[in-house]
Amino acid sequence: MNKSFFALFTLVQVLFAAAQGPAADRPNVVLVVADDMGWRDTGYSGNPDIKTPNLDAMAKRGVRFDYFYAGQHICSPGRFAILTGRAPFRTGLDGLGSMRQEEITIAKALKTVGYHTAHFGKWHLGRTHTTPVKMGFDEAIWKLSSFDLGESLKVGDTKEMIPLKGDTSVAVMDLALDFVRKQAAAQQPFFVQVCFGSPHEPHVAAEEFKALYKDLPEKRSDFLGEVSGLDAAVGNLHAELKKLRVAENTLVWFTSDNGGITSQSKEPSGRGKSTIGARTVALLEWPGRVKPQQTSMPCGHIDIYPTLLEVIGVTMPKQPPVDGVSLLPLLGGKMTERPKPMGFMLRRDKITQKQLEAVDFIGDTEGVWIDGSLRLISHPAIDNQPERLALYDIYADPSFKNDLAAKRPDDVIRMRKALDEWRTSVRASFDGKDYP
Repeated sequence: MNKSFFALFTLVQVLFAAAQGPAADRPNVVLVVADDMGWRDTGYSGNPDIKTPNLDAMAKRGVRFDYFYAGQHICSPGRFAILTGRAPFRTGLDGLGSMRQEEITIAKALKTVGYHTAHFGKWHLGRTHTTPVKMGFDEAIWKLSSFDLGESLKVGDTKEMIPLKGDTSVAVMDLALDFVRKQAAAQQPFFVQVCFGSPHEPHVAAEEFKALYKDLPEKRSDFLGEVSGLDAAVGNLHAELKKLRVAENTLVWFTSDNGGITSQSKEPSGRGKSTIGARTVALLEWPGRVKPQQTSMPCGHIDIYPTLLEVIGVTMPKQPPVDGVSLLPLLGGKMTERPKPMGFMLRRDKITQKQLEAVDFIGDTEGVWIDGSLRLISHPAIDNQPERLALYDIYADPSFKNDLAAKRPDDVIRMRKALDEWRTSVRASFDGKDYP
């Protein structure tokens, strides 16, 4: 790239950012993501054993999402949905793996309006061409997959490593808070994503948090201890934001990358039911703008990207299809029903990416379609058995024991048609049509 072209390119970026308004008037954003934490792994959700005083307090001060759905059932797809607002299959993620380089992330979008961006902790969206610093983050201290006590994180795309001391969630948050302090001192708007390695297995808690559960079996106390460690990290975040006097203008969103892995934390779904379209934990706090509320409207990972872009006032040119919706009206008390349904897909067989290209996205994938209070599950035909369709009421039947498909055939037909149309759109994205 020659110097004159580079200068012109830089000028265009500056003018585009200026056209969207002064960054100084926009809120800071902190996105906190737990690893394999389920919707019932908090005190406020009714877990009788767990101690999460900071998350419980956040649930009282901010927005408590009781029906918040993960992008998929494992790490990478959920993290992709969080950062892009898009269904994981659109970028080719039917399991663990990398996103495509062309994808627009929250970090890329916010950089266009002058934000400084940083990622700390687990990534799991690519180790070479789609590392955090290649996907919009100015700074990153990270590891590709999960991590536990005594491990180290990588600095950017260098070979430098930083060891973690003590509870890993507290240690990762400390790294993030160093970044926050610098931005606050410079009065620089920032977006920071903090991704814990807990409570992912093998569940080895720091002794100070494991001791909170000394009367429970060791395996259980280790799991709960990791959750209490990340709760303490969230408490440290809130304390530091108040100390820096930026809490009023900082939006904090807490969630997990999937719906939990333990029997105590998973959403009850019943034998043979789907593990996609499952709830996970989610809280949001923005003291200067959002009043405390508890919502049962279906929301999810896919809504984070469009919500933050509307909050900050960013419109991305050549934006590919987004599956989520902006929840800004909900935060302002003006939305009680979701304006469009939510779709989920899963291919259960372990196949290669090349084999996935030949998969019929309608006939060979398990699908879930959530529309209002109804959840349709499409089980693909297997072993000469025909496709099975099941319909449940997510509110009246939270354990999904009462199949309504035979009683409400019109809803089944309507929702199945919409699910198939959505899967056709996802197939087009998978085939590369979003980025010619």
